[in-house]
Amino acid sequence: MKVNNLVKLIKQDYLLLALCILSLFSILRTLIIPLQGDEITYFKISEHILSGKYYLYDFPSSVSPILPFIFAIFSTPFNYIIGISLLKCFNILLAFFGLNYMCLFLKKQNVPISIIASIFILTLTNTNSINWFSSLFPESILFFGFWGFVYYFNKELSVSHFKKMLLFFVLLTMTRYVFAVLGIAVLFYIYRCYKAETFKNNQIKKLVFFSILCAIPVLFWFKYVYYIEMSNVSEISYFKRYKEGNNGLWTNIKAGLGFMIHPEVRNLSGLPAFVTLFIPITGFRHYLISAILFGLFLFGYIKTNKSNGIQFLFYATLLVMLGLVFAGTGFSRYWLVFLPCYYLGFYYAFKTFKLKDSWFFLLSKIVAIIYVINEIRLDFLIFDRHL
Repeated sequence: MKVNNLVKLIKQDYLLLALCILSLFSILRTLIIPLQGDEITYFKISEHILSGKYYLYDFPSSVSPILPFIFAIFSTPFNYIIGISLLKCFNILLAFFGLNYMCLFLKKQNVPISIIASIFILTLTNTNSINWFSSLFPESILFFGFWGFVYYFNKELSVSHFKKMLLFFVLLTMTRYVFAVLGIAVLFYIYRCYKAETFKNNQIKKLVFFSILCAIPVLFWFKYVYYIEMSNVSEISYFKRYKEGNNGLWTNIKAGLGFMIHPEVRNLSGLPAFVTLFIPITGFRHYLISAILFGLFLFGYIKTNKSNGIQFLFYATLLVMLGLVFAGTGFSRYWLVFLPCYYLGFYYAFKTFKLKDSWFFLLSKIVAIIYVINEIRLDFLIFDRHL
């Protein structure tokens, strides 16, 4: 199924087209921004990968492997900046593939084309999308992987679709460990195939075979992580927060819900940070506004008669968010993967008040214009700083 109708709508609506072009221009500003934060961590690990070690500096690391290995693939010995620039372009491309999967999925769920366009333009122009999809953080990979996973989970049951869904699941899990909770969905898919009358025994055997095949490298990797963590030799560890002597699970839960600042970070995360996904103010936290927005998202899905695909999207989003609570984290970039899901929830809440789709479409354009104006302001500041 193509998204030709969406492309046609954007081409015919000059405002949408202008917003898309301006957002793409803002995304490309990343090419002049040097590596920072975790990007440097991934880069350092990739340098050691090329020498046969998965180290940050002098000791093994348990950092999830996908991004460091992609760094290594794009490494250019003659000028590392060329490799970094190519990798940033690759990340941007992955984000757009993710947007394509998102549109295909929503189209399959019979979401009106104007609403798909609204969600597309709100996601594309969102400040967090501009910042993180173009950076060398995992968000573009996760966005691509999650919406690919959701899309193939909801297609017709087949061995081919299962294999693609399984590859997306491995990509997600090995990029950010918390996405391993979606393994429940993989098991449920196999169960659906087992119960389907159209599925034969040899097809079930293929599902099990491919599951075992994909599980082997993942299990070996987690065995390596377990050994490193139990030996306490990792220079940087995402599992430190789970160890009782450091913080413990209860501390994680309180921090994940936003009741305290986790000792491992400097800023309040969890629910109070939810608002920063929609309001482009750096470091802004507000429990009440975040609770209202999150409640509106929940209200929209609960009050709407949803297709099975939309129900799966809703539960998959909540499942991973719950995993983030137990991990004691939850910043705006962690939730960026689910941004279209939140906007869809807002639309459903909008519809419960019997309001027209055209009004939601217009409101989306207004919000997108505000986002783009803010990004143009940031473009000038960033160009002035780095050029």
